[in-house]
Amino acid sequence: MVRITINSIRLSITLLLSSCLLMSAAQAAPLRFTLNEAKMGEVTEKNWADQYLFIAIGYTSCPEICPTTALDMAGVMTRLGKFADKVTPLFISIDPHRDSAENIAQYVQYFHPKLKGLVGDEQQTKAMAKSLRATYGYSRDGKPVYPPLPQLYEVFHSTYLYLYNPQRELVDVYGYGDGAEKISQSMLAELGSKEE
Repeated sequence: MVRITINSIRLSITLLLSSCLLMSAAQAAPLRFTLNEAKMGEVTEKNWADQYLFIAIGYTSCPEICPTTALDMAGVMTRLGKFADKVTPLFISIDPHRDSAENIAQYVQYFHPKLKGLVGDEQQTKAMAKSLRATYGYSRDGKPVYPPLPQLYEVFHSTYLYLYNPQRELVDVYGYGDGAEKISQSMLAELGSKEE
């Protein structure tokens, strides 16, 4: 007997919507965001002007997908070797109601020293997700909820990792489960082709 839960249906819908949005991402406008980082304060995509940005969205209380994604990001950064200097990995919270710049900074330090944790307010988070073409939302008891959020809400989100070049053009999108080896090979092909 197959048992389908509300959460698995919600995740399937989110991933389906993400796939549709992803199709238009190749023609997306350049990445733009204004968020906060614990040590740097307010940051934008311009803070890392000469860097590729390797981006994932998530949240610090995520039980499985986000830690796996952060581990993959750390594995990629290690595998990039000398090319890691050209890349800034960003883990961006889509749960600004629970996450702060300080707690996301503590969270990401467990994965890789170069990984930056960013968070914004509600409007900044929406704008960032729109720029990435990422999806996220909140639910309680299987029903969508909106700010102001009730206690014990759940977060759902798309699970892609994004690579943007220094001009903030989307270079590639990697799926959840692609793994550090596959992602790093793809990134090395891009970074190596741009070496001066």
